[in-house]
Amino acid sequence: MKLLSTRFATLALMATSIATASILPATGQPTMTPENTPAKAAPFERSAAEMVGSLDLAWNLGNALDAPGDETAWGNPRITPQLLQTIAELGFDLVRIPVTWSPHIGDGPDYQIDPAWMDRVEEVVGYARDAGLYAIINVHHDGAHNFEEVVWLKLKDEQGNVTEENNRAVEQQFVAVWKQIAERFADAGEFLIFESMNEVGSDWNESNRPQLFPMINRLNQTFVDLVRESGGNNDRRYLLVPGYNTNIDHTLAGFELPKDPADDKLILSVHFYDPYFYALAAKLHTWGQDSPDGDEWGQEPHVINQFDKLHSTYVEQGVPVIMGEYGAVYQEGFEDYRRYYIEFVTKAASDRGILPVYWDNGGKKSNGQGFALIDRATGEVLRPAVFDAMRRAAKEPYPVNQIAPPKPAD
Repeated sequence: MKLLSTRFATLALMATSIATASILPATGQPTMTPENTPAKAAPFERSAAEMVGSLDLAWNLGNALDAPGDETAWGNPRITPQLLQTIAELGFDLVRIPVTWSPHIGDGPDYQIDPAWMDRVEEVVGYARDAGLYAIINVHHDGAHNFEEVVWLKLKDEQGNVTEENNRAVEQQFVAVWKQIAERFADAGEFLIFESMNEVGSDWNESNRPQLFPMINRLNQTFVDLVRESGGNNDRRYLLVPGYNTNIDHTLAGFELPKDPADDKLILSVHFYDPYFYALAAKLHTWGQDSPDGDEWGQEPHVINQFDKLHSTYVEQGVPVIMGEYGAVYQEGFEDYRRYYIEFVTKAASDRGILPVYWDNGGKKSNGQGFALIDRATGEVLRPAVFDAMRRAAKEPYPVNQIAPPKPAD
């Protein structure tokens, strides 16, 4: 691990000199208080649409607390307060903190979460609060259908069937886990948002998918009900809920907004990695209608069309949308195509009132899983052209057709 930069060290000294930063009790764990919130309005006074509308750009602390076993298991350094301070200084308004609970959960029926793990999650959430960031925590790889090591949030039983018996078993554990999370963070301020689940889905057969949509809706409703009944500020907390697999088209086809006793406090979650062979798989090296790879699907008109549908169906109807993950992997020699893709997707989403949350997993290598824009050990911006384009697209008013086209590959 590299030594902390001078900038990080300065931030640390500043933090210790500020009286309001002295929030750790004798146990060493942060105490959540509703006064510690970055909102200027009275806490929880705004609608979800107003709150989301006040944010420009957000960042994922990926492959850390969502890694199985330990936050350093997938190669990232231990999370520090200085990292979250840097994220705020770079212009991000919100950090999404994916959390995988499965390796830290005891047996049923209680499914007790390891207190040390809960303490560590709370500590990291406290870092975000102290940096003036909004934060999202969720149940992450617990629902990853291709991650058998940790998954329990399954839509099908071991034989591959949709059954009420499996649904009840999953719902029982879902309730047990979320009750513990909700109770621990009940007194957290407005800055903390709960996200019911991540990319939960289990069938690539298009004809079979609709039978899985109702269970996602059922879990979302269960989530809203239990959070609202868990005390503290949770009766009015902002809650983030997805459709099937956070996929835009599946959401449009089968998502039902949960009934909520709190007025206007729900947010829709979607993810966007289209086209897959460019953004995630790196089998295509260029992107755009005029790119040499010539892929006919997932180009600029597709981006606009997808976000237009979200805007007309949800945003215009008062249901805000957070694009909780998006991005494209680093491909050496093709970085300006990545800059173009990130700028275009960010601008198209932001212009339609959709909050973009960049997926940064800390990976720096070309191809594969190289999503990193920020070095977590030093705070250095690794890809300045891409980062600047993303920030510009989220924060500056200019039409999408004025985005500079990508330069030819090296």
